[in-house]
Amino acid sequence: MDTRKKIGIRDVAKAAGVSVATVSRVLAKAEYPVSEEARQRVLVTAEALGYVPNLLAKTFATSRTDTIGVAMPVLNAYYAKMLAGIEGEATKAGLSILLTIVGASDERREKAIDQFLARQLDGMIICSGAKDGPLRRTPDQLGIPAVIVGQQPNTGYITVTVDNRRASYEATDHLVSRGNRHIIFLTSNNEWPDFRDRLAGFQERLAEGEGATGEVIEGVFDEAQAYRAVTKLVAEKTTATAILAATDRQALGAMAALADAGLRVPSDMAVVGFDNYHTSEFVRPSLTSVDMPADAMGAKAVELVCMAKTAGADQMASVVLEPRLFIRQSSGSFDNAALLAQSVKSLPSA
Repeated sequence: MDTRKKIGIRDVAKAAGVSVATVSRVLAKAEYPVSEEARQRVLVTAEALGYVPNLLAKTFATSRTDTIGVAMPVLNAYYAKMLAGIEGEATKAGLSILLTIVGASDERREKAIDQFLARQLDGMIICSGAKDGPLRRTPDQLGIPAVIVGQQPNTGYITVTVDNRRASYEATDHLVSRGNRHIIFLTSNNEWPDFRDRLAGFQERLAEGEGATGEVIEGVFDEAQAYRAVTKLVAEKTTATAILAATDRQALGAMAALADAGLRVPSDMAVVGFDNYHTSEFVRPSLTSVDMPADAMGAKAVELVCMAKTAGADQMASVVLEPRLFIRQSSGSFDNAALLAQSVKSLPSA
């Protein structure tokens, strides 16, 4: 049994030779005036004794936990990047995060929200997934700031999103401008708003003419399914000269299928993906991809939660971030030497 005594503020006050009130004010960073000499003595003593603040007591005293809840559907590369943005911005704001992975279950998401409310957190960030249904409560019913990262069927919530329609339009335009006249669009489930918007952008650009046509293949969720779909296309002697994949995972599976079929990327088939995974720059040929700024989305969500705590939700507005197309070898735009030089230059120094 651990018999070590827990150090409290009274112990710190006694060792530092100051009052309990002074210790409380210093550790709480209160505006009440305390001499610099006393403040330093309290801080040094607290660290020497190994004092750890009682967060529960602080919550009762201040009605703040300095913690925001984060609910994510999964923790893959995309959401890990988003989490890094959330964590970085929260740290700058002096906040901690409580992360819950809820899968594709609306019920688990709602239970996570219940937990955030029960713990009296200062706010929450809900990261949308592919199969999310509408949230069961309105923002007013939650009673704490809530920001949705991604699209959500509910009205009234502040959201942080990316212009997926424009991103797909520009990716398609990139392929059309390089002479491709039959383009395959690989996607998973167009019921997800982001994928639906990517399909809409693809179709919008093709509708503008120049003789380009498109073919949509749904139900492709990962590398293996993309590999099988493209292998089948090759066997059927497709006339397509380009593939726009709704994710980099699908694009990489497509590139593997083309390589195994003896086709060259991009001379036989150009390939463009979405998400700009950190590995996409280093496969060969390197993958042209639309960067979806997941880290910036996460950071902006924390910023909005903080704004709501001080200015109120009525002072906030939803944010739409702009995507960026990183043009690389898979669409026929970079030579190897130039890409390698760029890659090496971007590496951190030892």
